[in-house]
Amino acid sequence: MADLTRRNVSMGLLGMYIVEDDYERQLPLPKGEYDVPLMLESKTFGLDGSLILNNTKKNTLFEGSVPLVNGVPWPRMGVANRKYRFRILNGTGSNFFQLALSRQENALTEGDILTVIGNDGGLIDQPIPISSPETLRVSMAEGYEVVIDFSKYPLGTQLYLQNTGLKERVDLETPVKPIMRFDVVRQEIDDSEIPDQIRPFETISIDAANRERTFIYENIQGKWMINQKMWDAKRIDFRANPGDIEIWTLVNPQKGKLHPIHLHGVEGQILDRNGKPPFPYERGWKDIFHVGSQETVRIALKFATRDGRKLEGKYMLHCHHLQQIRS
Repeated sequence: MADLTRRNVSMGLLGMYIVEDDYERQLPLPKGEYDVPLMLESKTFGLDGSLILNNTKKNTLFEGSVPLVNGVPWPRMGVANRKYRFRILNGTGSNFFQLALSRQENALTEGDILTVIGNDGGLIDQPIPISSPETLRVSMAEGYEVVIDFSKYPLGTQLYLQNTGLKERVDLETPVKPIMRFDVVRQEIDDSEIPDQIRPFETISIDAANRERTFIYENIQGKWMINQKMWDAKRIDFRANPGDIEIWTLVNPQKGKLHPIHLHGVEGQILDRNGKPPFPYERGWKDIFHVGSQETVRIALKFATRDGRKLEGKYMLHCHHLQQIRS
């Protein structure tokens, strides 16, 4: 089944749910046709347009040179000179993106802003502007919501959503790969706003933690393991009490590897990454945690809903790097 997951995702069998409550619907954020999902993928195609899946080289099963947005290669989107909300989801099996907005096709420009308002846990507490050449990192299966204000650009402007790839340090000289283009083609009235305070959230108290756990993700003799154990659906590795608060340390000791760690059914908050604060746009509740090359990420989680109801049942913890699932 794991191998089928890899193939199904590679062939495009994926999508997103948009879940809102009354609180979110009443916010003055862009709505209707100005609220747009962006599903990011990466494919390889043959000369006849067929999708190429390499069955012999596992490392090349998913990845390709052609970026897709909502199934379309290098799309262009005509927009009005107003604010738009974009719900971005990384639908690749083993690519992460570092996104920036730019006025040039082949380079980053300075001061073009993606304003982050949400992540995979929903809306965050306050807007976080990402001003190029700063980038927004989106790991596999991770989602972010951004607002772009096209009113800052004259009609006829072309803007590019760029990917800087694996570069750890990004500046105006960093090579880029355009993902899609926005064309500012019409003028419209804009009644939307980005509130200074979007959605308050309660920080998990680490002083109230019931216990701590460590999870080490590494490749041992060609097999990906967590704490030196392979996946076994019949095995329960630990037990938590309903309502408990725990501190988890996610460790990636290997260089050049990354792991988007996914928690099923429970959310957490990032405390630090290699002892330093997380990115501002990672604030709030999340269930996907990017653990980069030789990184250690600490998270706090609570086995309860946000309104305090205690959670029971079985939970799965796994890496969303689908190239690693088969092993």
